[in-house]
Amino acid sequence: MSTEKETLQTRQKNPAVPGTNQQGTQPLPGYQQPHSSYQQTQPQYTNSQLPTYTQPPSPSVTSQSQLPPIIYVGYNTNHPVTFIPAPVPKRSLFEAYLLTLLLGFTGAQHFYLRRPEWGVVYLFTLGFLGCGWVIDLFRLPLLVSRCNKQASHPETTEKNKKNLDDAYVLWLPAGFMGLHHFYLNNIGLGVVYVFTFGLFGVGWVADAFLMPYHVKKTNSDIPEDSKEKSAATTCILAISPAGILGAHHYYLNRICFGIAYTLTFGLLGVGYIVDWCRFPVLVQRYNKSKRKRFISHKHLDDAYLLWFPLGFLGLHHFYLNRPGWGCLYFFTFGLFGLGWIIDGCRLCSLVTECNKQIDEQVLLHSNNQGISNPNFVTGSVGSQQWPPAAGGHMVSNYTHTSIPYPPGYTVSYPAQPGLYPTGPIQHNDKLSHKHFIQHSTTGS
Repeated sequence: MSTEKETLQTRQKNPAVPGTNQQGTQPLPGYQQPHSSYQQTQPQYTNSQLPTYTQPPSPSVTSQSQLPPIIYVGYNTNHPVTFIPAPVPKRSLFEAYLLTLLLGFTGAQHFYLRRPEWGVVYLFTLGFLGCGWVIDLFRLPLLVSRCNKQASHPETTEKNKKNLDDAYVLWLPAGFMGLHHFYLNNIGLGVVYVFTFGLFGVGWVADAFLMPYHVKKTNSDIPEDSKEKSAATTCILAISPAGILGAHHYYLNRICFGIAYTLTFGLLGVGYIVDWCRFPVLVQRYNKSKRKRFISHKHLDDAYLLWFPLGFLGLHHFYLNRPGWGCLYFFTFGLFGLGWIIDGCRLCSLVTECNKQIDEQVLLHSNNQGISNPNFVTGSVGSQQWPPAAGGHMVSNYTHTSIPYPPGYTVSYPAQPGLYPTGPIQHNDKLSHKHFIQHSTTGS
């Protein structure tokens, strides 16, 4: 053990020099002493038993002219990649006609022209019982042109636009089932056509003349929730037998009139016939009220329509917000007919009085919200704005308000909970509290 410790201590004191033996005293055969530039070049060993190794030159020693030129190229990581889609093959008119003549009743030409929905419909209806197949023989150049245009310019083609020729193809054989209305996104009217067989045929005939209007309205860029009611649809519903049941009134959101027509079969047919002439006025009133968002007034024509022939039941009084008189007329048959006759002369004044009450209610509602009152001065209660958004009460701790006060006048409300301030009012002049309220509201 002692010998090993002594050997280890000797090695630590005399480290081995490259090219010497383990004792570090005798050089190996063929070893040459390194020069002063030992850090740059490794010593060369000539002994055949040892491998020859040469260290690569250091960049500090090699001249800059010997190094290859370094070029830094900027790389944009956000560079957009443009993908060019493969060209879509165009369709041939000759091949389309060949498919139409041989397999047109199965919708093969529509599958060929990338119209799979129409192909499926043709397959299950045998080309709309042959009607659609015959029509396609005349409009096939238009279909091929439309398909090739969509293939060459897919980004500019309006795929969701409805076509007039397609609407007429659906209307001719199966219009009484409302297929053209389902195609034009008129779901409600399509359902009505299904259960009434095209409004007993009247709506189906009328759509032959109104189809361009339906297509134009569907292709308009107006949002669905802001679209106005259609005069054409109202006309179809009014003149059809469904108008006896008030279908056009339901369409115009006149629910009360719709119920009255349903229960009385179009006011015994009188209202049904009158609405043939006044349906444009009804559509205009509805669209105007929707644009301006105000409560509609009562109208004299509606009042007279309810007065005759069922005025003895008090329908015009219910319409004019007079439920008490309406019940009285209902149980006394219009005050035994006398009140019904008198109402025919004073109906104009009743409508005017009812509209005046409606205006007063609207103004009162606006005043409660602090919108239309010219004497209202907004302020704040603590950190909240007064009045509340709904015009009601607000539970809070009342503090000093932001209402402008007259010179030399101060008001302080101590912070305490409650609906209304109960703290004392302090003032240092001769102004009374009543005068202060008048001054603050008028702004003088």
